[in-house]
Amino acid sequence: EGAPSKAAPGFVEALFDDFADSFDRKLTELEYTVPAMAGAAVDALARGRPGRPFASALDAGCGTGLAGPHLRRHVSGPLVGVDLSTKMLRIAAACTRSDGCGVQGSARDQRPLYDELLALDLETMPLPDL
Repeated sequence: EGAPSKAAPGFVEALFDDFADSFDRKLTELEYTVPAMAGAAVDALARGRPGRPFASALDAGCGTGLAGPHLRRHVSGPLVGVDLSTKMLRIAAACTRSDGCGVQGSARDQRPLYDELLALDLETMPLPDL
């Protein structure tokens, strides 16, 4: 019968819930650059468009929100984060537009970075939930 084709959602949620508190630190130690790479891709898409060219964005598998600041600067409306791990989402929920989620800034904009954070399985969530 072999190995399952994917891990069960409960297993993934528990794994990342356990990892949540040390996630950002460990990724920094590993010189993880995926959020910055995603930001560069969004920067390239936005180049030549005035202001904040995207009306909304979905941060799929947002985790602790490390890609959020890279997305937010180009989004005029809602930024929605989706992840299976509720502990990762709690960390992302603490981020503001000028502090947290990899951003160390002034306290000038304390609005939440994400407009909505949803604990959902990306493979099974119906789009109307967004």
